[in-house]
Amino acid sequence: LIVTLLTSQEYENHRFVTELFAHSGEILKAFSHHPASQYQFVPNLINVAESTYLQELQCLASEDSGWHFKASCTSTKQLEDFNLREMAQKMEVSTPKWWSLLGTLL
Repeated sequence: LIVTLLTSQEYENHRFVTELFAHSGEILKAFSHHPASQYQFVPNLINVAESTYLQELQCLASEDSGWHFKASCTSTKQLEDFNLREMAQKMEVSTPKWWSLLGTLL
């Protein structure tokens, strides 16, 4: 029932879906406190989180991201113009969930 509500476009604006999202924190907490959570819910939640972080990191590491360069083709000017703070700001914008995790871990 819940999967259908959350995945069918016809229920996108349904009041039950709105309520589920409004109380999603409470729902997740209730799932995590359920006795079966350590065997089912927690591993599934970890898989979702890992996939989310991995997707952001794959985008960041792709050649399309603009972060790749060849040291043999890099000029002195390019190295001098490199700004670590600017790079961090761009990473924060392009990978907000990963950046938040890093901030929590540090």
